[in-house]
Amino acid sequence: MNEQPTKPDSIHPQEKADEPLRLRLPECPSREEQLREFEPPPPLPAFVLPTAPPFQFSVFDVMVVMVGVAGGLAGGTWMPSDIFAAILGLVTLLGLALVHFFPPQSHFAQLVWGSLVLAYIVAVGAAIFKGN
Repeated sequence: MNEQPTKPDSIHPQEKADEPLRLRLPECPSREEQLREFEPPPPLPAFVLPTAPPFQFSVFDVMVVMVGVAGGLAGGTWMPSDIFAAILGLVTLLGLALVHFFPPQSHFAQLVWGSLVLAYIVAVGAAIFKGN
């Protein structure tokens, strides 16, 4: 093997004692660096995949809206269509005040409120086009 023989120190031992002690920089990673290397990485934030929205309406919803439209159109046969539109407008205005203070929470209550507003719009349209 090709090993170099060690040289004896040429400095006198007394001179070595007078010289301040110097430490060499470490050649290996520190304890903190080693511990960081073996720690698991921080967990990533959970990513929730968006799900498809449910159906926007059902057949029952369509039937309730159809009752609102039918009520708005049928009122013109019970009385003059402009008077029916005015009465339905007052009922809708009263309903608006109730909805403002007690908003509908369930889907059915929102559907009934929407049907009442739709019936009023249909009754006004019927009164305009019928011309009584």
